[in-house]
Amino acid sequence: MSQTITLIKDKILSDNYFTLRNITYDLTRRNGEVIRHKREVYDRGNGATILLYNSTKKTVVLVRQFRVATWVNGNQDGMLIETCAGLLDNDEPEVCIRKEAIEETGYDVGEVRKIFELYMSPGGVTELIHF
Repeated sequence: MSQTITLIKDKILSDNYFTLRNITYDLTRRNGEVIRHKREVYDRGNGATILLYNSTKKTVVLVRQFRVATWVNGNQDGMLIETCAGLLDNDEPEVCIRKEAIEETGYDVGEVRKIFELYMSPGGVTELIHF
């Protein structure tokens, strides 16, 4: 017998900027045991990121941005240095990253190569990032 999941309840707690949901589900294990779980799931959409390289200067290009979640968690000024990134907003990952690169750095990106994709914090956030 394989493991199965049965949705019991899906309640939207907040649908402001992103969506916070309270999910109740039963997980039936391979041995038949059923365990009920209640979790909050934060849905902020999927995104894409790119590590830009300036071949003339032989340097990578990063951006510095304020991130409120890091400030709440103790980062004194809330600023982070990070790769250029953005939410897909119904675009394909390559289209998204080209738009974000121009918006955040002014760079018009040439060749884009997809390396992989992964869930950034799968314990409670739905976001899938395309690298």
